[in-house]
Amino acid sequence: MAEAEITVPGSTSNLGASFDACGLALSLYLRVNVEAQTKTFEITGTGEGAGTLPTDESNLIARVARFVAESRGRKIEGARLRVDNQIPLARGLGSSSAAIIAGISIYEVLSREKLASDDIFSYAMHFESHGDNLAPGLLGGLVVTCVVAKEDGQNKLVTVKRPWPQAIKIVLAIPDYEMDTGEMRRALPQQLSLSDAVFNIQRAALLQAVLSEGRLDLFNEALRDRLHQPHRAPFGPGIREVLQLNDETDRHDGLLGVAVSGAGSTMIAFATQHQREIGAMMGQRLKECGVSSRIVEVEVDNVGRTVTYSES
Repeated sequence: MAEAEITVPGSTSNLGASFDACGLALSLYLRVNVEAQTKTFEITGTGEGAGTLPTDESNLIARVARFVAESRGRKIEGARLRVDNQIPLARGLGSSSAAIIAGISIYEVLSREKLASDDIFSYAMHFESHGDNLAPGLLGGLVVTCVVAKEDGQNKLVTVKRPWPQAIKIVLAIPDYEMDTGEMRRALPQQLSLSDAVFNIQRAALLQAVLSEGRLDLFNEALRDRLHQPHRAPFGPGIREVLQLNDETDRHDGLLGVAVSGAGSTMIAFATQHQREIGAMMGQRLKECGVSSRIVEVEVDNVGRTVTYSES
C-alpha cells in the first residue's frame, strides 16, 4: 500500500512579456506514489518520459529529496516510487519544476517534517534559479514571482498568487520536438536597449491590469515581447508562424492571444471560446512547417501541490 500520494501540476511561464516573473499552473500532473521504505530509491514510471528517465538515485526526484535531507542534517531512507507523469518533457511546461517540488515533498513524507513555503522555494532554487514554474507547481493558480537577494547572499523567492479569470480558456500546441531550457537561455541577449526594456516592462504590467480589470481586448498586447520570444523562435520550426496568431486575434473569434510556453517548444493560446478551432489552426501552422504536434485543452489548476497520506 502506498504511504502517500504526491500530485504536482505542470505550468506555463513567462506569459509573453512577463519573463521570469509570472507562471500559471495547468491541469497536467506529475503523480508520485511513495511506497514502503528501502535503503535506496527504486523508481518505476509511466507516462511522459517513462523508459528514458533514470530509475535509481540519479533521478532528479531522488536527488532533490537527498539534497534536502543533507541540507537539514537529517537522514532518510529510500523508497519505492511509482511515478505517473502527464507533463511533456523539455516542452516548456514545467516538468523539471514539478519533479523538484515532488522531490522536496518526498523528503517531507519520509522525514515526517512539514516545510514552510519559504524553505521549499529555497531548496528548489538550488536546482532551478527562476521561480515562475516552481511557484505555480507548489501554490497553484496564477503566481507573480520576484527573486530577492538576502543579506546572507542567498536568494528568496517572493510570490503573490492571483485569481485566474474563469472566462479565459487555454489551448496548448505541443510540437514533437524538444527545446533545452539551458540552450534557450544562452540564446538570449545579455543586454537590451532602453526602448526594449521599457516595452517589456509596460506589457508585463499591462497583463496584470488586464486580468484585474477584465480588459480582454488588450490581452494580445500584453503578450507582446522583445526579450525572449523573438530570440527563441528561430530554434523551433513553426514557432514564428504560430506566434503570428497573436497579431491576428481580430480575425479569429474567441482568440485573445498566443505566446511561447516557457522556453518552448509548446505554444499556448488564450481564448474565450472556439478552443477546438484555435487549436486546429495552431496545429495546421506547425504542420505546414513540417512539424507534428499534439493539441491539448487544459484548465488552470488552482490547488497546486497536494500530499495525501494513506491511512495506517
